[in-house]
Amino acid sequence: MYRNLICFFAVVVLLGLSVGISGKMAAANQGNLDKDPNLVCWLKFDESSKKKTVAGSSKHRRKGTLKGSMSFVSGRIGNALKCDGSEGDYVEVTGYKGIAGTQARTVVAWIKTASNRGEIISWGLDDFGQMFNFIFNRSRGLGITPNGGYYYMNPRVDDDTWHHVAAVVKDAELPNLHDDVTLYYDGTLAEVQDIGLLDLWPIDTGSDLDVRIGRNYTGLIDDLRIYDRALSDEEIAALYKTE
Repeated sequence: MYRNLICFFAVVVLLGLSVGISGKMAAANQGNLDKDPNLVCWLKFDESSKKKTVAGSSKHRRKGTLKGSMSFVSGRIGNALKCDGSEGDYVEVTGYKGIAGTQARTVVAWIKTASNRGEIISWGLDDFGQMFNFIFNRSRGLGITPNGGYYYMNPRVDDDTWHHVAAVVKDAELPNLHDDVTLYYDGTLAEVQDIGLLDLWPIDTGSDLDVRIGRNYTGLIDDLRIYDRALSDEEIAALYKTE
């Protein structure tokens, strides 16, 4: 009996140590990701309600400008951007054209919405294959379209609770939605709906439009990041687990 008790307490201690180590590793990973040289745009949306600009928190200090009647409210981490669903209301990262061509990239954000329409973020050239839209596709799931084909996740994020969402485009000569894009839902790989791959175009993003955030979207957006590389599964999980 005593031997069994000793084994039981040993297992409990080991599990506790494992959880503690995992938490510290996740925090360390996020700390590295906060300082990652490939973090090219980071908007925390921690401004007060009267502000009309959003500070840039990456080393590039790319800031956003509010267009229309958007505002800031209490969010997932500090404050968040509140969007009212109007086409003319969005945040513009003036002078920043996003990640162009076929280059690898990652977009990450916390969102909270009860609607299944609108853009989380977009940039590019309004032509086939040359836009990069992280968007609710045809009022269905959240996903990516380059203006030619669409690739979206099955899990619903329009339940008016906070969700961590991410889209990754890996290195490829001509990246396409089916082979080279990965979607994440609350820190893990999202189940994906393949029906939207009709009229598939490669991702070859133009550099005409400035980065826009929240256009036609109703809800909250927090801690939005753009990396000009493909983050790993572990790195996405670290961003989800820590604050």
